Amino acid sequence: MGKKQGRKAGNSKIRAHLPPAKERSSSPATDQSWTENDFDEMREEGFSPSNFSELKEELRTQCKETKNLEKKVEELMARVINAEKVLNEMKEMKTMTREIRDKCTSFSNRLDQLEERVSAIEDQMNEMKREEKTKEK
Repeated sequence: MGKKQGRKAGNSKIRAHLPPAKERSSSPATDQSWTENDFDEMREEGFSPSNFSELKEELRTQCKETKNLEKKVEELMARVINAEKVLNEMKEMKTMTREIRDKCTSFSNRLDQLEERVSAIEDQMNEMKREEKTKEK
């Protein structure tokens, strides 16, 4: 059996499930937009009036899952943003720590220089005291 023959045979099955045109409550625009090809495509996709409620329930379930996933994505995005803020703060702290370390190193070097000067002055004072003692004797 060819495709067209199969479709025609299937169309009669779809028509059997539909009420007569007078009993259907739809607008002429809807009647015109739903062609036999649309019904053929739906049937090929596995749609039938008997599994409509299953498909409807599956769609609701997928909608709920999608909303849950969207919430999770939003939560994860918020966590990523927060993590980025923390990283930026840590970078700033690292920079500040380097600056403080450099200043401490500078102060330490200055202190070492002062200690050397004080030691040199103490040596000079001790030398002067010895000279005075030797002069007194």
